[in-house]
Amino acid sequence: MLLLTFRVAHDLYAVAAERVVEVVPRIELRPIPHAPESLAGLFNYRGKAVPVIDLGVLLGSTPCLERLHTRVILVDEPGGRGERLIGLVAENVSDVIMVKQEQVVLAAMNMEQAPYLGTVVRTEMGLVQVISVDKVLPKSLREGIFGPPSEAP
Repeated sequence: MLLLTFRVAHDLYAVAAERVVEVVPRIELRPIPHAPESLAGLFNYRGKAVPVIDLGVLLGSTPCLERLHTRVILVDEPGGRGERLIGLVAENVSDVIMVKQEQVVLAAMNMEQAPYLGTVVRTEMGLVQVISVDKVLPKSLREGIFGPPSEAP
């Protein structure tokens, strides 16, 4: 599997590269009143309002620092077909790496409070936790932003 790696609070994480649409510099976000703390805000991406999750907050740490190396990773929402995007704020977005199945050292954790924590893989950089993009937004928040899932024809 091909992974895009980044850091959050000094720890290594990754997302499946196939889900990444683009990596953009950190930009000014429009806050959303009464939103969950991890929902940092919205920004306009090519005419679309994109919700942005701060991975630092989501992962139980402090918000990602606003530095030159802080980026927003745009990922395709499940069933979005490029029309429904989510932004993920991360620090030090660094490499795209190829990982083989035998490098998986821990399966997805299946934790109710953190369903987005996927497998842990061993790389030359150290242990990397994969973030399951499909589970970053809880169902209620996903439907609040994008509406209920549409029926496939």
